[in-house]
Amino acid sequence: MAEKLVVLDPGHGGKDPGASGPTKKREKDFVLTMALKVEEILKNVPNVTVSLTRRTDVYIGLSDRAKIANRMKADFFVSFHANSLFSTSHGSETFYKKDNSKSAAQVLNKAMVDASKLHDRGVKYGNFAVIRETTMPSVLLEVGFISNPTEERLLFDPEFQDRVAQGISKGICDYMGVKFVVDKPVKPAPVTYPVMEVTVHGEPAQKFEGINVNNVTWLPSRPIGEYMGGRIGYKKGQVTINGTPVETMNIAGTGYVKARTLTDQLGAKLFWGKDNPTIVDIYPKEAV
Repeated sequence: MAEKLVVLDPGHGGKDPGASGPTKKREKDFVLTMALKVEEILKNVPNVTVSLTRRTDVYIGLSDRAKIANRMKADFFVSFHANSLFSTSHGSETFYKKDNSKSAAQVLNKAMVDASKLHDRGVKYGNFAVIRETTMPSVLLEVGFISNPTEERLLFDPEFQDRVAQGISKGICDYMGVKFVVDKPVKPAPVTYPVMEVTVHGEPAQKFEGINVNNVTWLPSRPIGEYMGGRIGYKKGQVTINGTPVETMNIAGTGYVKARTLTDQLGAKLFWGKDNPTIVDIYPKEAV
């Protein structure tokens, strides 16, 4: 079977946040998450290639999104959105513009509704630029209403996102005539690192565990940084200390930073054991 190319289009982005929910969650963040989840599923499906119009928080014009898909000669184009109207509005719906897209909209809408378990608002004609200016079959998915407090909560629930992403992925394959058999990649053995014994000499002294990676000591940023009086943030995989982004290593969902970073950002003093280099003593600025 010939390889099929699907272009996924996370709507909005950058200066265009899209709609916002009652708790100020933003459409642009939800749709990017969904597109990335669908990509992750489809990239393991034989005979399917996936491309995104954006994969970070950037602004891309509507016509430019269509041009990306047209230039790549995509076989299918799917634009992701979250609806907004009243706080009582609810449900999922799918839009198409061209005659060659109606059957695709029907397949995708059923797959999305079956997965979301939300009210089926049906398949509708819509004159939206991204599905009007693309030359291949194209649909625009409105997964749910971000303006509805219940659906806003669902849209940002990881389990809901995973379930709907799986359904949409299968729907894409069904429409393109590709068997939805996911080749599960072999999981690599977990990476282990030598453990560093870390003592922070505050009041009182506390012990933590760090790791050694290629002779560099990395420390879990939040517990140690906050114990030393720092303001630790963690957004999109990067640690910030007092608002400054710092080099980050993500291990099993925990953000690690280099020990020297604490010296630079918090004024800490570091000492490694002369007889045992796996022992690290940290003296906060006020203790020096």
